[in-house]
Amino acid sequence: AADKRTPGAAVCLENAGVYNAFRTAALNCIEIMFIPIILIFISLNCCTAQDATCKDDDGNIPPNVESSNIIKSTADLVWAQSARNVNDGREHSIARTLVPFTANNGDIKVLAYSDDPPNLPPRNEKSKAKGVLLIDNRDTDAAAWFVHTVPKFLAHLGGYSWPAAETAKGHMFLCLAFNEAHLNLVAKAIRYQEPFIYANSLSPELLNQHVELSNLITGAQIRVTPFLEHAKFATKAAANIQAFGKHTKSYSDMYARVLKNKFAANIRIWAPSDARSKSICKGQYQLRKIASPMQLAGSLVSREADSAKWALVEQKNTVCLTTNDYTVGEKKIPGAAVCLENAGVYNAFSFIAMKLTETIVILVLSKSCTAQVATCKDDNNAAVDW
Repeated sequence: AADKRTPGAAVCLENAGVYNAFRTAALNCIEIMFIPIILIFISLNCCTAQDATCKDDDGNIPPNVESSNIIKSTADLVWAQSARNVNDGREHSIARTLVPFTANNGDIKVLAYSDDPPNLPPRNEKSKAKGVLLIDNRDTDAAAWFVHTVPKFLAHLGGYSWPAAETAKGHMFLCLAFNEAHLNLVAKAIRYQEPFIYANSLSPELLNQHVELSNLITGAQIRVTPFLEHAKFATKAAANIQAFGKHTKSYSDMYARVLKNKFAANIRIWAPSDARSKSICKGQYQLRKIASPMQLAGSLVSREADSAKWALVEQKNTVCLTTNDYTVGEKKIPGAAVCLENAGVYNAFSFIAMKLTETIVILVLSKSCTAQVATCKDDNNAAVDW
């Protein structure tokens, strides 16, 4: 109940492949044990050259430490081990994608937000949203939105450094490359999440072109009910995205009130919960908590040891990556959800759910084509969403 008074956010992805993967994991629930680290990357590939785009791996098998799995959109979607470990500061997908952020690049403007940024004490802000925007400042129409769950991660102009303390936890990453025409939609959804902005190099020209970016940076007050933002747009890979920002004043539960009702569908959720927040089995649409621990390929993952939070939207081929717990107090906390609809990604998750081992990073990639810069990168420095 307390969570109704807490702002929240949800970003929902509609994709059958991703949905089926999460659903398979949700149905395989047994006793106690957990996988030390599960890093989930959802990538929608775009074949651009460099900079503001998503990047994937190069094909070499890494040591069995902070390892990862990756999938690219081909005729036959299959999982393969990522070429690099997540702590590889030069070649891993995250490192490549965030080069314009961790090192100086005058052509790419950036904005980063986190409740626990690197080189700063944890913020008192209630929002748990973490992410980076990359925007090409030239004539190229390219932007990327990187969403993650890792504290003390990604110092602006500080080089790439993986926080070793987070290796024992589960984490999730999402990188989306999109046209700059959608910047206002993305910025407004982020603004409703009430983030703490710790890095900003956006030019006055960009802020004049995109008023919601300006509102995000200046912290313009939100005064209009229902204090919930619901943005819809497509990535350059033509993946349908729905992004939610839940303001504190909405006093809404991200799962029971926002996602279940907005999608008009049954949902299954993986997020820390309290005794008062039950599964909802009555009514037209149901909400079911995935039992913890959850079985993944013979190992069990504990909900409390996992920083990743997500929801499956049944019959919609959609997976939502979220920031909120499913507790009464979260209604008073801002929240975010990014939801992806994609049958291939959904099916890929269904397959990988039976293949997970001890330390895993999961990247899902779907191809499209853009020109240069503001996009997500893989380990091969190819432009992809993940």
